[in-house]
Amino acid sequence: MSHPPLETSTPDSNNPRPAGFCTWNELGALALLLAAVVFSWCAANAKWDALSWQQPSAYSAPVTSDILGTLAGIKAASDGHFLPLLWKNIPELGAPGGANWNDYPITEEIPLFVEGVLARVFGLFAGLNLSLLICHLLAAGVFYGVARFSGCEKKWSFVGALAYGLAPFIFTESPHHITVAAVWHVPLFIPVWRWISTGAGIAPWSRRFWISAGIAFLAGTQNVYYTNILCQLTLLGGLAVFIRTRSVPTLQACLGIILAAALAFGLMNLDTWTYRLVHGPNIGAVVREYKWLEIYGLKIVDLVVPPITHRSDLLAGFAFQHRTGAPLQDEGSYLGILGLLSLALLIFTTVAAFIRKAQIPIEAWQVSWILVVFTTGGLNAIAGALGFTMFRTGCRYSVVILAIVLMFAARWLSSLRLRSGFASLLAVLAATLVFWDQVPRPPDLKERELVAFQIESDQEIVEKMEAALPPGAMVFQLPIMEFPETPIAGLSPYDHLRPYLFSKSLRFSFGSMKGREDTQWQKDLAGLTLEAAVAKLRGLGFQAILINRSGFPDKAKGIIQSLSTMGNSRVIESAAGDLVCVLLSPA
Repeated sequence: MSHPPLETSTPDSNNPRPAGFCTWNELGALALLLAAVVFSWCAANAKWDALSWQQPSAYSAPVTSDILGTLAGIKAASDGHFLPLLWKNIPELGAPGGANWNDYPITEEIPLFVEGVLARVFGLFAGLNLSLLICHLLAAGVFYGVARFSGCEKKWSFVGALAYGLAPFIFTESPHHITVAAVWHVPLFIPVWRWISTGAGIAPWSRRFWISAGIAFLAGTQNVYYTNILCQLTLLGGLAVFIRTRSVPTLQACLGIILAAALAFGLMNLDTWTYRLVHGPNIGAVVREYKWLEIYGLKIVDLVVPPITHRSDLLAGFAFQHRTGAPLQDEGSYLGILGLLSLALLIFTTVAAFIRKAQIPIEAWQVSWILVVFTTGGLNAIAGALGFTMFRTGCRYSVVILAIVLMFAARWLSSLRLRSGFASLLAVLAATLVFWDQVPRPPDLKERELVAFQIESDQEIVEKMEAALPPGAMVFQLPIMEFPETPIAGLSPYDHLRPYLFSKSLRFSFGSMKGREDTQWQKDLAGLTLEAAVAKLRGLGFQAILINRSGFPDKAKGIIQSLSTMGNSRVIESAAGDLVCVLLSPA
């Protein structure tokens, strides 16, 4: 970068907060914003009555199959097995010994704990739905607060907050990636980046330093993707000021902010690190193949392609054709029309400043850096080729671009001081555009009925199994699968967690981290004859075998018949026909 990130002529976060920020008028605008988000979320998910709230918007569809892992984590938290900072052992999974969930690093332990509390109070699915709605509400509310305290006018703060709170990215990541959808804290990064990148930077131990360090610590307790970009752009801003001013204190403040994020990250991984210290490392628990950095890299084209759930049939059809022909995948990078207009405004402003040899907006450097690093084949891919494959889904940084350009547009429009009537009309039109463009069409009746049927089928077979088996009975699951993130032909990686979601007294064999000795016995079992395997299971105390037909080419007809021939003829089958529980007869 040949130009340091300098200040622009737009209002900045150095300005005092707007007069009367806590007036009833201001609080009324915030209440209206949150009410609009609630209405939009309910419309997008068809959640208009108590019954619909007790059902997720997706269940076991291939695209959103990670929801089963999300729900299992929330259930474990609601049962008291997922306490922050402590080792996570789930007694209902990983039978006979219990499931170890400590080898997989999770920084979002506090949000998951809160989601578990909500699930315990309102029920598993209602708790998930409420948690997802809170993600949207927090995103809108925090953006609005940051915009207002940065000197933006109320109307432009409102429109920007609405566009961010209803970001297509959040809708796309829901309900299966709730920790990724929790982007509410990203707008807090923007004043930190501005403070560290402009003027003399941030002085160590100053008020701004402690605010920035607090934001960084908060980020370290959330999804690590966003902590990563906070640290990167903070370091770049600090280096730019250091190069320009040779101010060592500024660089010290920059490193102090990054250290705060690192401390929170370390605290959230304390359970993982101490477990590895006691039990030894487990290199097989987390596997990141390089190819996913290419497949899920950030792609500029995906910033403009709307989701296939767009309310416009024309745009939805265009999106479907693109997704069908595109060789690479995406997780909701669409910025929305308002976001794209904001990006275009940033590009135009940057080009104009470059021609005039004026100050380049720091937002231009930030967006450019994100594109250079996380675009497919970018610097992140180069790091992956060298072995660092942690951040495999670069397209997730599209929502950071959205936050940056929306805040830039709100600041720029506030600097124009437009006539009140015209500005209000423009703001209303922009808000209307957000509703039409960014709120997806809800799942149709057929989709909702399918989800309800799948859930009812799973719940029914579990209830029948619990009626036929004593409390605490162990159930072995076939086909044998590793946990986590290890799908097989016909089954998503977390399909075996479905019965656990509804069980009150059973224990299941699936769900302990791969790579440890306590899961090796299942692999060894696969090498035995069926008779020897059943004898082994009986010896371990298993009283039933739960078979998912979708994991077998013949739909498990051969295994079920063989088990029946061996005297295990008592069978419970799900209404959907995919799950079959064979009760093991005494030897």
